Amino acid sequence: MVSAREEYCIDSSVLTVYRDGLTHVTQLLMVNETFPSICLPLLSASVENVMVVDENQTVLDYELDGRNLTVFSFGIQRVQVEYDTVVLTEKEAGVWTLILNNTYDLSVYLPEEASIVYLNALPTSIETVAGRVVLSLPPNDWEISYILPVVGPAMFRVTDLTVDPAAVEVGEEITILVVVRNIGDVEGSYTVVLSVDQVPDASKTVTLPAGASTTVAFHVVKEEPGTYTVRIGELEGTFTASAPSSLPAPLLYLLPITAAIFIVAYLVLLRRKKITADKIIDEHPRLRQEDREVIQFLDAKGGKAFESEIRERFPDVPRTSLWRLIRRLERMGIVTIRKIGLQNLVELR
Repeated sequence: MVSAREEYCIDSSVLTVYRDGLTHVTQLLMVNETFPSICLPLLSASVENVMVVDENQTVLDYELDGRNLTVFSFGIQRVQVEYDTVVLTEKEAGVWTLILNNTYDLSVYLPEEASIVYLNALPTSIETVAGRVVLSLPPNDWEISYILPVVGPAMFRVTDLTVDPAAVEVGEEITILVVVRNIGDVEGSYTVVLSVDQVPDASKTVTLPAGASTTVAFHVVKEEPGTYTVRIGELEGTFTASAPSSLPAPLLYLLPITAAIFIVAYLVLLRRKKITADKIIDEHPRLRQEDREVIQFLDAKGGKAFESEIRERFPDVPRTSLWRLIRRLERMGIVTIRKIGLQNLVELR
């Protein structure tokens, strides 16, 4: 532990410097849980993206006054504080300088491939971790200058234009694919523009790390017949949209005949359906009114229905009376009763 006060002690402090001068600070504190709050001096009065959590990653309330951060930590044992700042670094003539005034031990991670050109004092240790120079700094006023290698911009290459399918009917979808690769040294964004017949049709923006690639897809639908030229960057392709094919002449003559057959068949079935209940009722003149209504309901349901459906249709008829009615129709040969699972299916014969 590198710094101690009555209400807390600092377990670790890490400062990570990025290529653009942004620095991210992470501090882990062991807290006296009997204190209602703690006050932590920050490395800068200009900070952003402040995050304070306890040992369970629960976000804690805090107040910021200049360089002083007050955390309301009653009952908490461990507190982690994180924030960003851009005022700890400055750049002049290609040389970056990190300026610190820390009152506790601090580990500083310089940007990747950074080379130190000046130190105003000797650090406790210097090592390299994953391409970064790591300095262990005791409490002191520090001035650390470093340079970074020149990195080329992001550069993109577009290849492998695919038009699938190459021939469709109007109204059908065409898929156009290209592969975009970042051949530069840093991450960057690139906007892929699709033109159809030299007119911009759609665009998509992709962000890729150095060396990464992705496939970008566009979907095009044309409502007019013709041959279309698509272009993305220097790549070009074509597809054809044709009018819907018409039916052969013999089939055109058969269409009215087929329609007439279906209409006649439908009318016959409809007539048969309508006379089924009437025929049964005519053949059994002694049927009661409730019998006739059940028969007409079954006929309307296509000749069969579950007992539960019949009960729903005739809610005013007691359940036992309705069941006796159905059994009576069964004895008269008008319906049959089949057991399907736990239900009774009643069918007209």
